[in-house]
Order: sequence, then structure tokens, then C-alpha cells
Amino acid sequence: MEQDLKTEATRILITETAFQQFYKNGFKATSINEIMKATGLSKGAFYHNFKNKDELGVLVVKAELSSIIYEAMITPLLEKGEAKTILKNTFLNKFQAFTNDEKLMGCPVNNLINEIGGSPNLLNEALKGLIDTWVKAVIQIIERGHSDGSIKPETNPQQAAIYLVSSFEGMRGIRKLYQDDTNWNAYSAALENYIDQL
Repeated sequence: MEQDLKTEATRILITETAFQQFYKNGFKATSINEIMKATGLSKGAFYHNFKNKDELGVLVVKAELSSIIYEAMITPLLEKGEAKTILKNTFLNKFQAFTNDEKLMGCPVNNLINEIGGSPNLLNEALKGLIDTWVKAVIQIIERGHSDGSIKPETNPQQAAIYLVSSFEGMRGIRKLYQDDTNWNAYSAALENYIDQL
């Protein structure tokens, strides 16, 4: 039992450290040696817990990145109240809460998609699963808006959901190119206007 807890603690430490390293330096540029040096553990500890960096990457997506998306963008959509208001608050509150560092570094999910997207592997599948879950949550709140009358019945839930998720992530990627918030603020206003018109 004690050994199991130690093994789980080691896996968590490696996963959390890998997430920080991938976010800061990129997945491909981060070596197993760098991750293990940052944890203070031996390379043997890595191979005791993971077959390779791709397997670790999948766990980073399923644990760290999923947690970020769920906390910020999915769980708030489950709140009670008018659907359109919840949808708008979820997207705008999170968008306006990003720190300057987060704006400069972009979204860790989007960064990873841009870096390894399209590769036919388990890491790519994990990322697709995460985006699919987010899109489905947005579809559900839009369908709820149809029921409570806050969203027009002609609004296509699938189209609106993929537009909201992809534009939100896209702006986070674009913001990395700029040193000011001119485009960021313009997008925020456009996002609010778009949701108001749903």
C-alpha cells in the first residue's frame, strides 16, 4: 500500500513537471532528461512509470490539460440559470481573466495541438478527445438555451459550438504575436456580440 502511494506520488510529480516543461519549452523540445532533472528524480524513475515521452504526454493531456479545460470552460456551463448568460459568462470571464504571462505563452492545449496535431498517435487522440468533450459541453448549453428560450431555435448547436471553441483558441494563439491587447480586446467585444446574437 505504501509503495503504491509512493508510485502514484512519483507519477503525479513527473506529470505536473512535464506539463510545466511542455508549456514553457514545447513538447518536442523537452527531453526526458530535462523533465527528470526538474523533478530531482532519476531517469530510472521515469522508465519505471512510463514507456516513453508520448505515454507521458497522453497523461499530461488527460490529467493536467483536461483539468484546466474542465475547471475553466466545462464545469461553469453546468450551472443553473439562463443558458445564454451562462455561456457568455463562461467564455468572457475566462477570456478576461488571463494573465499577461498566459497571453504571451498562449493556451497549453492549443500549443500542443499546433505542435503535434495530425500525428496518428495516442497523444493526438487524447487531444481530440479533450476538444470533443469541450465542444459537446457547449452544444449541450446551446440546446439548453433552445429549451429555455434564451437562444434562437435556428441556432445550429454544432456550428456555434465549434466556432466558439476554435475562435477562442485561435485568438489565444494569435495573441502570442503581439505585445498589446488591441486585437485581444477587439476579439473579446466580437465574442460577446456573437453570443448575444445566438
